[in-house]
Amino acid sequence: MAYPHQDPYNWQEPTQQTPFNAPYGAQYPQYQVPNPPVNGFARSNGNAYQAPVQHDPRYPPINGSIQHRQTVPPQQTPQRAYAVAISPPSPSTNTSKGYTGSPNVPQPAPATPPLNYQLLLLSLAEEYFAAAYGHVSMADIVRRETEMEEYYKLIATGLGCLEAVLRHCKLVPEREAVVRLRYATVLYEETENTMEAEEVLSKGISICDRHRFFDLKYDMQHLLARTLFQKNPRAAFKFLDSIVIDAEAYQHIAWVYAFRFLKVSLHLELSSHQDLVAALAQLRGIAAMSNDFGDRTVLAIATTMEALTCLRVSNDAESIEQAQRALASVRSLQLHPKVAELHQLAVLTSYVDLCCQLQNFDPKQALEKYQVMQNALKSVEESHSWTADGSFAIPIPGARMPSCKSWSGAIRKEEDGSLVLMFNWMPNEDIYTVGYLLSGVAMSHRNMTDGQKSEHMLEEGIRRLDWAVRETSKIPKSITLTSTQQRWREEITAYMRLHLAFTFCRRTSWTVARQQQVEIDGALAAMTNPPEPLLLLGAYLEGVICQGTGDISGALSAYQSATLSIHEYRKTSHPSHIHLDISLLSALNTLLIIRTPTHPDHHTLPDLISFVEQLCLRNPNRQIQSAFHLVSATIVESSTILHTKQALQNALSLAKATGNKHLICMVLTFMSWKFFRGVVGEQAEKSARASQTLAQQCKDGLWMSVSAGVLRDTLEAAGRIEEAKRARESGVMTASSLPDGLQEAMRSHPGQTNDVDVSMTDAGQEYETSVARQV
Repeated sequence: MAYPHQDPYNWQEPTQQTPFNAPYGAQYPQYQVPNPPVNGFARSNGNAYQAPVQHDPRYPPINGSIQHRQTVPPQQTPQRAYAVAISPPSPSTNTSKGYTGSPNVPQPAPATPPLNYQLLLLSLAEEYFAAAYGHVSMADIVRRETEMEEYYKLIATGLGCLEAVLRHCKLVPEREAVVRLRYATVLYEETENTMEAEEVLSKGISICDRHRFFDLKYDMQHLLARTLFQKNPRAAFKFLDSIVIDAEAYQHIAWVYAFRFLKVSLHLELSSHQDLVAALAQLRGIAAMSNDFGDRTVLAIATTMEALTCLRVSNDAESIEQAQRALASVRSLQLHPKVAELHQLAVLTSYVDLCCQLQNFDPKQALEKYQVMQNALKSVEESHSWTADGSFAIPIPGARMPSCKSWSGAIRKEEDGSLVLMFNWMPNEDIYTVGYLLSGVAMSHRNMTDGQKSEHMLEEGIRRLDWAVRETSKIPKSITLTSTQQRWREEITAYMRLHLAFTFCRRTSWTVARQQQVEIDGALAAMTNPPEPLLLLGAYLEGVICQGTGDISGALSAYQSATLSIHEYRKTSHPSHIHLDISLLSALNTLLIIRTPTHPDHHTLPDLISFVEQLCLRNPNRQIQSAFHLVSATIVESSTILHTKQALQNALSLAKATGNKHLICMVLTFMSWKFFRGVVGEQAEKSARASQTLAQQCKDGLWMSVSAGVLRDTLEAAGRIEEAKRARESGVMTASSLPDGLQEAMRSHPGQTNDVDVSMTDAGQEYETSVARQV
C-alpha cells in the first residue's frame, strides 16, 4: 500500500476508519488511506504505476504511439504498507532499450511513499510487549537477574514507542484516548510510576469528556481508581463514590455494577473488619439494584460473594446463618437460564456452601456438601466457558451504553449488541487445587477409617499444582500477573502441606509430619508478606510436633510465644477469629502441660483456665468446646464428682456431634481410669475395650498404649490374668514404637490426675452404663 505525499514526518491522521483486527494493533483503531495519483502517475497495482499517455504536439509520435513496458498484472493479495513504488519508464528515445520518443519530454522523479511513523511506533510497541511476555517460563525469570533486565528493557522500549506517539503525533481523539489507556495500563502493571499514570489518565479522561467517549472514560476511571488504591486506599474509595454517582445519573447501570464490584474487591484486599463490613454493604446494594433492574446473573454473583464475605467477617453462628441465607437465595435463582449457564457460579457456590459446613462442622452435612462440590467440579471439564486466564462474563441484557466497543475492559459488547460484565477468577487448574484442599479438610475426620483418603487428596492436590505451574508457565503473560499467580500458588501449597502435616500428627506419624514442616518453613521464609493464618498455623504445628515427640519445653515455648499466646491475642488490634481459635488451642495444650503439680508454671493454672473458660464456651467451634470440657474435667483438682461427670458428658456429646473419634477415645479412656479403676463388672470392661477400639481405629500409638494399660488394669481386677498379660504386651509393643523423647517424658513425668480412688454411687454407675452403651 502506498501513501500520498504529506509533510516530512507524516504526522497527519487519515480520515476513514476500519475495524481494528491486526495482531498487535488490536488496542488501537486502524485506518485505511485512500490512494490518489502520486506525482501525476495513476496507480495500476500495488507495486507499479503507469503514466498516462501524453503527446507533445511539436513531436508527432513514431508509429503512432509511445511505447512502454508491459504493465504488471494486478496482484491478488495486498502489499505491505511500506512497499516502494516502481517508477515508470522514460518516454525519451532509446534504441538500445527498445524505446522511441521525444528527447525533450522531462523524466519524472521516482515516487516513494513516506512511512507512517505513527502506525509503525504503535506496532513496534505491541511487538516489544509481546516479546517480553513471550518467555518460555515467566516464573523462572524472577530468579535470573539477566533475563529480568532483558524483560524490563523490552517493556521500557515499548513504553518509549507509545510515549513518542503521544508527544509527537497529531492523533484523532479516539485513537489518542486508546493510546493513553494502553500506556497507563502498562505503567500500572509493570512500573511504580503512579504519578505519571495518573497524569496520563487525567488527560485521557478530559479528552473522553469532550468527545463523549463514555466507554473509554469509564475504563480510564476504573484504572485510575486502582492506581490511587496503591498509594491511598481511602482516596480511591472516595473517587469511586463520585464516579458511581455520575454513572447512576447517566443511567449507565452496567458501569455502576463494575465500579461497585471494584470497590468490593478493594475492601476485601484490605480485609480489616471495617473493610469487610463495608464490602458487605456494597454487595447488598448491588443485590438490591440488580433485583430492581431484573439482572438475575448480577444478583446471583453478588449474593454468592455476600455469603463468602460473611464467613470472613466472623465464624459465629450469626455470620454462618447469614451466609446460608444468602446461599439459599442463590439456589432460588438457579432455574433462570442465564444463571444456569454460569458454571463458575455453580462451583463458587459449592465451595462457599462447603465452607459453611466446615465452620459449623457436621459430619453428615459435610459429606453431602462434599458430594455437591464434586459434581460441580465435573462441569469444569465439560464446559467450554473456562478461559486460560480464568476470566468469565456476566450478561447484563437490559443495560445500554451510547458508545461501547467489544475491546473495552470491565464492560464489553457481545456480537448481538448486549453488554457483559467481566470478572477475573482462577484458571481451571487452580479451581481443581481449591477443590482438593477443601476435600482433604472435609474428609480429615474419616482419614483413618476411610483408607487415608484425606491424605491422598492433599498429596494429589500438591502434585497437580506443581504440574499446573509447569503448564501455565508456557502461556504469554506479564511478569506482574505471573508473580501474583505464583504467590497465590505458593500460599495454597503451604495450606495443603499444613493440613497434611496435621493429618500425619493425628495418626502419630511424626517423622513425615516434621518433613512437611520443613517444607512449610522454607515456603514461609521465601514469602515477602506471609498471610496471618499461615504464620499462626505454622507456629502451632511446631508446638504440636514438639509436644507429640516429648519435647515439652519446646512445645510450651511455642504455645506461649507472642504469636500464639492468648494474652498476646488480647493486645492485638482487630484480631481475626482464626487468631482466637489457634490461641485457644495453644492455651488448652498449655493447661495440659502445666497441670502437673511439680511443673514450675503450675501456679498459673487457675488464672489461665478461668480466663479461657468463657472464650471457649462461647466459641462457635464445637470441637473447641469439647476439648475445653475434657481439659476442665482432667485438671480441676477441687472439682466435685458431679462437675467432672457433667464436663465429661458435655465433652462426649460434642465430640460425637462432630464425629471426632480422637476426642471420644480420650474421654472414654479418662472415664475408665477415673471411675472404673479397680471396679469389677461388665460395664467397666466394655468402657475399657471401647476406648482401645477407638484408639486402634485412629491409629494413635500413644492412646493405643494408654488404653491397653487401662484394659489390663480392668482385666487384672476381674482376675483374668492371661488376658491382662496380652493387653499389657500389646501396650508395651505399641509404646516401644513411640518417639524416644515421648517415652522418656512418660517415664519422667507420669500422668497425675487424682490418685484417690472414687467410690461409685448408683447414679454414677448408671451414668457410665449409658455412656458406654452410646459408644
